[in-house]
Order: sequence, then structure tokens, then C-alpha cells
Amino acid sequence: RYRNSSILNYLPAVEELARRGNYAFRMGAVVEDSLPANDGKIIDYANNGRTEFLDIFLAAKCRFFLGSASGIDAVSMIFRRPIIYANMVPLKYFPTWGPDDLLIPKKLWLREESRYLTFREILNSEIGMFINTEQYDRLGIQVIENTPEEITAVAIEMDERLNGTWRTTDEDEDMQRRFWSLFEPSELSKVFLSRIGADFLRCNRELLD
Repeated sequence: RYRNSSILNYLPAVEELARRGNYAFRMGAVVEDSLPANDGKIIDYANNGRTEFLDIFLAAKCRFFLGSASGIDAVSMIFRRPIIYANMVPLKYFPTWGPDDLLIPKKLWLREESRYLTFREILNSEIGMFINTEQYDRLGIQVIENTPEEITAVAIEMDERLNGTWRTTDEDEDMQRRFWSLFEPSELSKVFLSRIGADFLRCNRELLD
């Protein structure tokens, strides 16, 4: 459960991408909900015409992949397509090696203290490697999905980076360095080339403390 996320939270992002001229294919072999899209550029492929061949073809040929590390994104990784990893958790299992990849994590709410855990607190504890819902429940941690606004912002960033129109700032670069400085090279991650969504860090800079 801690990894689940609602497809509806992705819809504003793909609607914006469609407005910018992109086509979006909703992937998936087993899905809970249909995608209530009214734009012809947004195709609920998971529920209409899905084949194993097209799963591979679309993931290998896409301009970029937007997902949550659910498996099919590995095809895009193999074919070196840019990837947005939204709703990523746990922190220590981040795919850090893609120079064109963007990531935004789920936040962890500590119920007893009514606050979010900082990235440092997560990475310096066992929480950074929790892979069972029961582990979060035991410590009173609520795993918070990315909002539609957060997903839309990172999707726009990817689109503009690929178009060559994205403009970063010195503050953005400083926050990137601060975030990745919290990680230690390990058997899970030896290089740190990916980027955290700029808007996500701007809106959550207190989590860098």
C-alpha cells in the first residue's frame, strides 16, 4: 500500500503535456480505474488495445516516461529514455544514475509529532529502506502521495528541459547539491546523476535541513 498512488493525481500533468502538443499513453497491465480523459491526445491504453509488444515499443520509443517505478519504467531505462519518477519511496532505493531523469519522493508524515520527516532523518535511519507498509505503520508514519500540482510541475520541467527552454537558478543548483550530499555511495547507488524536481525542492526546502 505504501507504494500505491492514484492515477487521477497524474491527470492534470498529462492534460498540460497534451496542451503542449504531446501524446500520453496510460500504461499498465492491471489497473484499478479508468482514465477519465477528454483529450484525444490522452489514451487509456491500459484499458484499450494493450499488447505485450506495444508495452515494450511504447516504453522504448517514448519521448519520456512518467511513472512511479512500477516495473514497466525499466524498459524505458534500458532504452535510455528520460524518466520522471513520481511518488518515489523509499528514499535509499532512488534510481540515481540517470542524467536525464527527474524524481520527486513521497513525503513521510510523523503522526505523533505532526510534522514531516526531513530527508536527513530518513536517510540516517532504517526508514530510508522500509519496503513494507507495516514498517511505516509501526512507527506511526503516514506516506503522503505527491499532489497533482507537484506532478504537473515536474512534468513541465521535463518537457522544458527536453525542449531546451528550462532555466535553472543558482538557488536550484544549491538545493540539488544539498539534497544529494545527504546520500552516501552504497551497493544501491554509487553515482548521483539524477535530479530532484526543482519545484518540489523549492516548495519543501525545509526538508533539506
